[in-house]
Amino acid sequence: ILTIDQGIPINNLANLSLTIDISTMKIELSKMLEELKQLEDAAAKEGEVEGEIKKQLDNARMQLGLLDVKGPGLVVTLALKNSVFGTNGTQNVNTVSEEEIVNLINSLWYAGAEAISINEMRITPQTGIKTAGSSISIGSAGRIDPNSEITIKAIGDKNKLNLAVNFPGVLDYGALKSYSSDVKQSDDITIVKTTQSLRYEYIKPVQ
Repeated sequence: ILTIDQGIPINNLANLSLTIDISTMKIELSKMLEELKQLEDAAAKEGEVEGEIKKQLDNARMQLGLLDVKGPGLVVTLALKNSVFGTNGTQNVNTVSEEEIVNLINSLWYAGAEAISINEMRITPQTGIKTAGSSISIGSAGRIDPNSEITIKAIGDKNKLNLAVNFPGVLDYGALKSYSSDVKQSDDITIVKTTQSLRYEYIKPVQ
């Protein structure tokens, strides 16, 4: 058997070289696999961050009324009573104004409503409710006629919402005494997005 200066046989030297090459390849492969795992973990984290950002944006859009939403809650239908007469036999009806509607809406918000609409007009943070002549303006979305049926939808804990509207001083507040009220709980209520344009000209985030 041939040998080299160090006294290692030639065939053993070849085996040693092959063993070293294989070990080096294993180390390099291990490093590559580790780098790949790090890239996969980073991509997963990035995906989680993107998912969380999208979730927060969707929540913000829902709260602003920019998305159609659905969920459990209740539907309150108000209808003016037809048999309200004064002492002279003429009809004497006191119709609702902004005061009664705002009181009812506030009661629903206080009970944890997450979305509310009046006659399919979504209530947003910028929706003002104001009596305008013989009707009631619901922001810039439209108007409701106090002489016609008024339907209010609210999404949230239906039991809490039901307790809120049936609390004394809510459905019998002011001119609502002249209205019949029908309250129905539901597990599937849809409230459409607002048609109102939301504008922010003066507020800025605090840095």
